Amino acid sequence: MVFAFVLCGLCVYQWNREVGLRRDLAASNEDLYKRKETIQGLEQTVRHAQEEIARLEQVRKDLTETRLANERTIGALTNEVERIIRQRDGVQNQLDQYKKALDVANDNIRKQNDDIKRQNDMIKEVARQRDEKTAEYAKLAGEYNKVVKDYNKLVDDVNKLNEQMAAAQADRDKRK
Repeated sequence: MVFAFVLCGLCVYQWNREVGLRRDLAASNEDLYKRKETIQGLEQTVRHAQEEIARLEQVRKDLTETRLANERTIGALTNEVERIIRQRDGVQNQLDQYKKALDVANDNIRKQNDDIKRQNDMIKEVARQRDEKTAEYAKLAGEYNKVVKDYNKLVDDVNKLNEQMAAAQADRDKRK
């Protein structure tokens, strides 16, 4: 009888131990399930991140191409502006030379009262040439203003493109 009670006690002890082991096994299974869920979520997040990285790389590539095209255009416009400035400086130098010639002519008029008519003809000729150069300068200034307007239009177009890209990005962000 004592042996039966001891045997019963042993059974109760084993059942308690089995209940604890099954509880630990269930907790381990639940933890494993949660970890697998977390891993799947992280893999999905990684996949989305990789897709976004690929998209952003394409956007970066497109922007780089646009920037290079803009730099080429700006370089061409800069060269054109420099050429026009050199022409303007040449015209300005010629104008300065004509001004000096006019001063010399005025001095000669004071010195030579006998040649007043000849001196007046010379002044008229110099003035005509100056007017031609002034007209050329005005034409160059008009061309320069046109180039500046074209450049400003290009800058406005680039700004509009940037705004459109920002709006498109904002739309994409809203969709997510």
